[in-house]
Amino acid sequence: MPDISNDTAKILQRLDSVEMNQTFHDENIEALEKTIASLHQEIQLLEKKIALLSDYLKTLRQEIIKDPKDEVPPPHY
Repeated sequence: MPDISNDTAKILQRLDSVEMNQTFHDENIEALEKTIASLHQEIQLLEKKIALLSDYLKTLRQEIIKDPKDEVPPPHY
């Protein structure tokens, strides 16, 4: 006949181990979720900055590069 108290102790030990692992994983998931949220905000901010820089570059191009028809001919013509 098997020793019931020994089996119960083993089961309780395994249950404690599973609960500790579950707690560890829950904490890791929470930390990863916070990291993902933070990175998402940072990506959104960077996307806004890229859009602003793109608009700024377009403005600069329009100011610097003009249509040849709009250019004043050199004085020797």
